[in-house]
Amino acid sequence: MRKLSGFILLLPLIELVLLIAMGAAMGFLPTLLWIVATGVWGVWLMRTAGPNAMARARREMAQTGRGEVDGLGVAASFVGGLMLLLPGPMSDLFGLVLVTPFLRRLAFGAWLAGHLQKVVVERGGFGQGPSASGGAGGNVYDGEAEDVTRRDRERLERDDRR
Repeated sequence: MRKLSGFILLLPLIELVLLIAMGAAMGFLPTLLWIVATGVWGVWLMRTAGPNAMARARREMAQTGRGEVDGLGVAASFVGGLMLLLPGPMSDLFGLVLVTPFLRRLAFGAWLAGHLQKVVVERGGFGQGPSASGGAGGNVYDGEAEDVTRRDRERLERDDRR
C-alpha cells in the first residue's frame, strides 16, 4: 500500500517530466493536440461505458433470454476514461490498458500471476506449509457442532493452545 501511495504522489511529477519530453520531441502543437484528443476520448468513454453496457445487456436479453452486464468491464472503462482525461502519457497508457479488453486481461493476468507466485513462494507451494490444512495451521476437525461433547471441547482447546 505504501508503494501505491508513493506512486500516486509522484505521478504528477512523472507526468510533467514526460509531457515536457514529449513536447521537446514532437513539438508544442502535436503535444497539445494529443492532450486534447485523449481528454475528449476519456470523457466520451466515461459517458458511454455504462449506457452501452446496459444496451448490450438488453439486446442479449431479447435475443437469448439471458442478459448480463460486465460490471468489471464497465468500471475499467470508466476508470480508463478518467485516466485518459488526465493529461500525461503515463496516465494515457494506463487508461489505454484499462479500456482495451485484450490489454486489460493481459495486464490483470500478469498481475495475478505475480501475486500467485509470491503466495506459492512464501508458503512453500500448494498443499504444503501451515495453510495446507485449510486454516492458519492447527488441526482440522470434521463434524457437526452438536456432536462435540464437553470432553471433546476441552481436548480441542488443549490442542489449540499448543
